[in-house]
Amino acid sequence: AFKAMRPEVAGAKARRRFELEAEHMALVSHPNIAQVIAAGFDDEARVSWMATEFVDGARSIVRRAADAALPIHERLRNLLDALEQSSPRLAHVHIVQGSKVYGSDLGPYRTPAKESDPRVSPTNWYYAQEDLLVERSAGKAWTWSASRPHGVCEGRQAIARSIANMIGVYAAVLKELHQPLAFPGTQAGFDVLYQSVDADLLARAIAFIVTTPACANRVFNVTNGDYMRWRNLWPAFAAFFDMEPGPVQGAMTLAGFMAGKDAQWDAVVARHGLLPRPLSQAGVWSYADFNFRRGYDVMSSTIALRQAGFAECMDTERMFLDHLQRFREQRALP
Repeated sequence: AFKAMRPEVAGAKARRRFELEAEHMALVSHPNIAQVIAAGFDDEARVSWMATEFVDGARSIVRRAADAALPIHERLRNLLDALEQSSPRLAHVHIVQGSKVYGSDLGPYRTPAKESDPRVSPTNWYYAQEDLLVERSAGKAWTWSASRPHGVCEGRQAIARSIANMIGVYAAVLKELHQPLAFPGTQAGFDVLYQSVDADLLARAIAFIVTTPACANRVFNVTNGDYMRWRNLWPAFAAFFDMEPGPVQGAMTLAGFMAGKDAQWDAVVARHGLLPRPLSQAGVWSYADFNFRRGYDVMSSTIALRQAGFAECMDTERMFLDHLQRFREQRALP
């Protein structure tokens, strides 16, 4: 079997992650894991690649779990079984949770949320994962940890789920229609406190957590370290696209508004020489709607992580503007 990076995502960091994947796979010996035969970098195509054992009829771990309808924590159990069998030097297991562990998706909740807050729902699968790690690590040489980010913002590539990317695509369509940059949510969503975390900052925080002995067997909230309101950021977004800020739309949803705007988006792509991508793949509009229409504060305390020694923080407004600029330079946005 052969695996190669797509050229459009083959940046230095992505290439390094790919190489690490190949290196780690090569160290694992397990009957249910394909063996790495060779790996390298193609100078002409400028992409990393790896060749692995081909197993006829094999399914990915994700496909197998989905076909068996395995609950999330049982999928983690399968992974732990494989890791403990194939990696005798296993030292640490980290899982990424989220603020839903505090019930942030259910309605107003206690803020700023702390890692010590009581559990809010017996059916939350984050709890099942965490309990499994506590159970499996007892008496073992390996430890575990969990990070709890919120509003993870990928700034390296304009992926569909990126909030900055969706704001940019929405702004481009509005500008094509000669309309101001209206807020595509409710008044309450415009005014409440919100938080995000840059994906690179999250990665650095996770690296700190898994390599710091004092963080073993603990959970940590991870955000940029500040709070913001869309009300305060919206004029800056409008200025970035050389537009006027518009009103709060209230009843309008992004999913509804963006439906049928393919012609406008295609015109923007052609005029500005953007990388072609269909509007249907340019944003997860329902995810943006959930964040823009939430009528209550979303806040996590990051004091525990700071006290553990990770003090890095980031201005969220600056983060969004940096992401927008990077996507513009990558020809994903005008």
